[in-house]
Amino acid sequence: MDTGERIALRSRVLIGRSAACDLRVEDPRVSSEHASLGWTGAIWEVRDLGSKNGTFVGERRLAAGERIPLLPGDRLTLGAPRPPATAFVLADAEGPAASARHVQTGVVRAASAGLIVLPDDENPRASIVEQHDGSWAVEAQGTARLASDRESIVVDGEAWILDLPQRSSSTAEGSSGALALSTIALRFAVSRNEERVDITVVCPDRDIELPARSHHYLLVTLARARLAAAGAPSAERGWMERDELCRMLATDELRLNVEVCRARKQFSALGIQGAASIVDRRMGTGRIRLGVERVDVRRM
Repeated sequence: MDTGERIALRSRVLIGRSAACDLRVEDPRVSSEHASLGWTGAIWEVRDLGSKNGTFVGERRLAAGERIPLLPGDRLTLGAPRPPATAFVLADAEGPAASARHVQTGVVRAASAGLIVLPDDENPRASIVEQHDGSWAVEAQGTARLASDRESIVVDGEAWILDLPQRSSSTAEGSSGALALSTIALRFAVSRNEERVDITVVCPDRDIELPARSHHYLLVTLARARLAAAGAPSAERGWMERDELCRMLATDELRLNVEVCRARKQFSALGIQGAASIVDRRMGTGRIRLGVERVDVRRM
C-alpha cells in the first residue's frame, strides 16, 4: 500500500525477509518466513507461519498456522495491524495464470490462452499446453506427456519450475457463448501450385477469414490427413507421425515447433477457447493432428 505496486501472484507465495521467499519484505517486524498465500482452486487463503509479530487481516491477528480466506479489498498487514507496518490489499481475486519460472534468473513466462512456450516464442524447444480437462501437457523432444505442478523441466540445459494452479469450475466450464474448437469448422482454399493456403474459420454466427501465414500449409496437411481417415473412429482420425510430417513439409523438428506455436497464437488471438489444441499431440508418442474435426479443402 505504501508504493502502489501491483504484484502478480503465483498459486503459492511465501512472504518474508528471507532470500528464499517469493515476496521479500525488508521490514524488521517481518519474520524470515512470515506468511503464505495460496490458491485453492476457488479462493485465495492466507496463512500465518508462526511469525513473531503476527499476520493481520484487517484488525484480526491470525493464530500460528491458521488459514483464512482473503477476499477482494481485504487488507493484509505483516508485523502489526496498522501502518507503518507493511500492508497489502487483494486487488484482484481471480485465479493465477499458469507459468514457468527460470530457476537461475527468476524470469517468469506466464500462460497465454492455455500455452507456455519455453524458452521463448522464437525458440520453442518445449511447450506447456492446457488440456480440455484442465490438466497440462509438456511437449518436448517430439513427444507429449502430462505435466505436474511444481515440477522442474530442463530446456536447452536450463531448469524451469512449473506453476500449474488448479482451475475453478467456472473457469473450466467457460462461457457458454464463447467460441471453442468444438464449435468451429475450417475451410481451406489451396492454390494449384500449393504455394498459397487461405483459411476461413466457420463459426456458428459468422465466418472469419484469416490473414495468410506460412503455417497454414502445416494445417492443411493435417486437415488432409483427417479427411483421408474419414472412415476411422473419431479418436483415431487424422494422426500423423512427427517424422513423416517433417519429411512432407521438408522441415526439421525445431521449425515444425515454430509453425505449431504460430498456428496456436493465431487462433488464440481470435478468442477461441482451447485454441492451443488447434494442433494436438498424442500423449506418450510423436503423433500429431489437427484439433478441429470439421474441415473442408478445395482448390482456389
